[in-house]
Amino acid sequence: MKKTVLSFLTMVTAFSLNAQVVQVKEINNSGILNASPANLFVYQNHIYFAADDSSGSNSPNGEDLGKELWKSDGTESGTVLVKDLRIGSDSSSPNHFFNYNDILYFSANSGGGNVLFSTDGTEEGTNATGGPFIFNQVELNNKIYYVNSVDSNKLYEFNGTSASTVINVGTGIESIVGANIVAFNNKLYAYMDYSEDEPTVGRELYVYDPETGVFSLIKDVDSGTGDSSISNFTVVANTLFFEAKNALWMTDGTTEGTQAVEVALSVTGVNNFYGWNGTLFFEGDDGAGDQLWSYTKETNVLTKLSDVAGENSDHDPSDYVVYEGYLYYSGKDANDSDKHLFRTDGTTVQQIDTAIKDVDDLVEMNGVIYFEGDNGTTGNELYSFDPESLSTSSVFSKSIKIYPNPAQEYIVVPSELIGNEYSIVNITGSVVKKGFVVSEKIDLKLSSGVYIISFKTSKGLASKKLVIKN
Repeated sequence: MKKTVLSFLTMVTAFSLNAQVVQVKEINNSGILNASPANLFVYQNHIYFAADDSSGSNSPNGEDLGKELWKSDGTESGTVLVKDLRIGSDSSSPNHFFNYNDILYFSANSGGGNVLFSTDGTEEGTNATGGPFIFNQVELNNKIYYVNSVDSNKLYEFNGTSASTVINVGTGIESIVGANIVAFNNKLYAYMDYSEDEPTVGRELYVYDPETGVFSLIKDVDSGTGDSSISNFTVVANTLFFEAKNALWMTDGTTEGTQAVEVALSVTGVNNFYGWNGTLFFEGDDGAGDQLWSYTKETNVLTKLSDVAGENSDHDPSDYVVYEGYLYYSGKDANDSDKHLFRTDGTTVQQIDTAIKDVDDLVEMNGVIYFEGDNGTTGNELYSFDPESLSTSSVFSKSIKIYPNPAQEYIVVPSELIGNEYSIVNITGSVVKKGFVVSEKIDLKLSSGVYIISFKTSKGLASKKLVIKN
């Protein structure tokens, strides 16, 4: 098959929407002091995060409690301290939040080192579980897998009650580098060394099968004793992408199917991967600065989405979140080296705001994008952006009605959509169905779950949530 390189050197369009990005709450209410909200995680219609009210302006008795656990419902009055986990001004720094069996877990340091906590959103319901410190966790077959950094970087599993090393029937000992693990094809892939292989192959790509307890080398990417320096594991559809030797690689889980993406060989410094709509989005540099790129394996098309050039030539995209047919992210513009709010529909890049800087930790809750940002006067605080304020495509989306929803075998759409292209993606961002609307009735044949159906029309992109109940 002929390889195709497609480069859209799109202008970054800046909207005059500074007024649409609003501060949810000045948590550290003392001028430019930073609350530095971090590790934002959505759970049961609240955002949980770590924040530091060093001024004590929003903490009990006006005390400096350090960086502790906060939550927000998206309103100023509903943004509150949950609990001071480390008594005094020292920080517990809650991080690595995850939802497991409908319980919110996170790791924090209560004074004797990092341990696992769970919370129901109340002070009395936030407590250490007695479990281990878990970070960069991966869920597979209803178990949490993680790397135990205090036990030689071995692979552990957690079942909600206890944690233990995984079964290893081999003669070697695993040591996973940087907690780089991912679930793919019902197995766990890792960048690691295996003691019996390490002297001859170094640190490379391995797979662990929980059913057999076997660690297997997938490929010696950096042939010989050198290390391949793998990072950024990201699953898109039936492919696992990763960075190796400063380049874009992919694997289907076989030695033969593990290879560099040839059309992207001229792009180096690949980083900050994200899978959406059957496409991989990532940061990369073809010699003109770190820009936003996309690669679609199905068509073997590589696309350069941003082309920031000016006082600053690095776009540095990161911190992605998807909503209503757009991928929102943090990036730099040509005028400064600060991170601002951007979005892409997969073809063009648009800058949402120029006033708020230091944007990161993006999450979406109830149709609103939340993130850390700085307006230059109140320090790093919690901000929000309502995509509906962009009017054109959002208003058009709201005018489109589909029924029944929840649906089973089919949906009915307005006749004005006939002749337009549509696509349906699942919650992982993979395209499960696409085509053209040929009648008001669209047959589905989908598994139960939540999807996004999008219609490309002359009026813009219309996206709706679609629930399938069989």
